[in-house]
Amino acid sequence: ILRKHYGKVVVNFGEPILLEDLLGQHAPDWREQGIAPEDKPAWLNPLVDDASRRIMVNINRAADVNPVNLLALALLSTPKHAMSEVDLLSQLALSKKLLSKLPYSDRVTVTPLRPEQIVEYGEKIGVLVRTRHPMGDVISVEGETAVLQSYYRNNSVHLFAAASWVACCFQNNRRMSRSGVLRLGRMIYPFIQHELFLPWSADAFAERLDRTIDVFVEEGLLHVASEEEGGILARGPGQTDEVFRLRAIAHSLQQAFERYFITIAILVKNGPGTLSSGELENLCHLTAQRLSLLYAPAAPEFFDRSLFRGFILKLREMELVWLGPESRLMFDERMGTWATDAKVILGRELRHTIMTIPPETAKKA
Repeated sequence: ILRKHYGKVVVNFGEPILLEDLLGQHAPDWREQGIAPEDKPAWLNPLVDDASRRIMVNINRAADVNPVNLLALALLSTPKHAMSEVDLLSQLALSKKLLSKLPYSDRVTVTPLRPEQIVEYGEKIGVLVRTRHPMGDVISVEGETAVLQSYYRNNSVHLFAAASWVACCFQNNRRMSRSGVLRLGRMIYPFIQHELFLPWSADAFAERLDRTIDVFVEEGLLHVASEEEGGILARGPGQTDEVFRLRAIAHSLQQAFERYFITIAILVKNGPGTLSSGELENLCHLTAQRLSLLYAPAAPEFFDRSLFRGFILKLREMELVWLGPESRLMFDERMGTWATDAKVILGRELRHTIMTIPPETAKKA
């Protein structure tokens, strides 16, 4: 075991968080309060929550993107965790270009290896399997290795949040306005920010989306079909290389975005005052589980109850939903707009499945 090659260790340091500054923000007079060791002042829990959030944000700002991260992001985006060598090299190059043109922070470090060297490195440490073929070699991760690679993918997925959102908008749509991509991105941002501990304001995220679109256009993944509405964007038809690359970029966060819109679609379908938070959570969990069985296999987090619970709590925190009589969830016409927008992310099959699951399912399970 000790003679095996496991790669290199990289240590990055995040921005320091000064406790005195946090105390100054949450309890400016804490020195004069004379707090006994057993006391628990009202400001303590908010301070701990703020500190924990800042720690996670700063960890993400100091990420190291190593060859295995990039290989996992690319290969786990395909149903069989395999790509032709040509496609894999192209996807690795695109990932590196997005990281260099849209830097996440000045503390993020990225492997200097070229795509060919990344593949060579993956083979050297036993992560990749190469299958020789007359029409071009196929590179894959297999079995238990593929499961383990999800850890490395998840370490870097936040770095591609903007790119993944833009790409997701074009999975079920050939054309979409730039303003529409930005508007929906602003709507979805508080939830993905909460889940991935992203550092930007909604305005800064929208600006990042705008710059991401420009990179996609430069790379030929999208093109400007019309100048209306700030520019109508379009992707290529069918199974072109550009569509394949967009799908691979979208995949890392597509199921997270689908989770959000599944919740909205189920809530609106059943109407205000119908479901409790627990019933909605259960119905979302069962629906996502069924979708995974009917269509593409999903990662376990796709139907993780706690993630649905967190999304529902965020909806309540933002006062998009609230408790009505008998603790039933109430909402207004804003949810109807969300449900309409769900068509952008949820494919026809997913929408059909959601519409055919009765609310009684939540009570029976």
